[in-house]
Amino acid sequence: MLRRNLFTIAAIALTLLAAAGPGDLAAATPRNLIVFFEFIEPGVGVESAVEFIFNRMLGPSDQLIIQSPLRVYGFSPKTLSRPKAELIAMMSEKLRGDISQGAQGYQQVIRDLEGAVRNLEGFVMPSGIPTDEGMTGAPETRDLSELFNYYRQGLANLAQLRKVNDASLRQLSGAFRGQKGENHIVVFFEREFRPVPRREALNILGDMPKFAFQANELFTIGNLKEPVDAAALADFFKQVPLTQHFIYVTGKSASASGNLLENSGDIYSAFSKVARATGGVCETVAEPVDGLKAVVKAWKH
Repeated sequence: MLRRNLFTIAAIALTLLAAAGPGDLAAATPRNLIVFFEFIEPGVGVESAVEFIFNRMLGPSDQLIIQSPLRVYGFSPKTLSRPKAELIAMMSEKLRGDISQGAQGYQQVIRDLEGAVRNLEGFVMPSGIPTDEGMTGAPETRDLSELFNYYRQGLANLAQLRKVNDASLRQLSGAFRGQKGENHIVVFFEREFRPVPRREALNILGDMPKFAFQANELFTIGNLKEPVDAAALADFFKQVPLTQHFIYVTGKSASASGNLLENSGDIYSAFSKVARATGGVCETVAEPVDGLKAVVKAWKH
């Protein structure tokens, strides 16, 4: 994953590219292709994307590396000469398993955030506001402070799982330097959401001076800080040279339930900039295969 250490990927890339002899690279424009599947839901069109990669994207002299949320799969021209149906079935099964396993920690954090939201809503909604005897009916705020802290800690845990390893991305792209043919990285990223309180609860919090600012900061503003220096990364890619394509998959479902706030604007902002700067495709699609079709269309022009 982009969020994990990629030095292993770079090592595999160097091995595969070095193993390709002159005959392997005899085609006019062989392609060295790396595809990242940054998914948190297994049912997001993975099978059709894998089928398209093997059947429609790869030529006889091309090389392929697929990065799942857990591990790296390398395909030399010799490996790609095996029956395509066999490669498609194998890779689809492995990606489904890797995505399900890799998302377990992420989804646990989302469940923790959902629990904090439910408790917060129960605390501030009129039917569940605890009061002190003899007071005016205003909520006792000590526990509410704890709920805010619990949610903030959940966001910190989520941020750890979403880190982009800039140094490893550079290491990976360096595997292409000096190689013959075109170099491409396709990054699939599934749109993310996180749970936030319902509008009724947010309105109540907005009327509480002690918590109004925190509520606005935590529950109405998505991620704004880009996880990498997009301009610097794009410049590095162009020197390789390497084209990065970014496919933002909206999907049909979300890991969280209830009232949701999109949580992946930071990733979209950064990698869409890199894609455009390197001459790559930047597409927002419901199905991953539609993004791959856009990449192939760009290759033909």
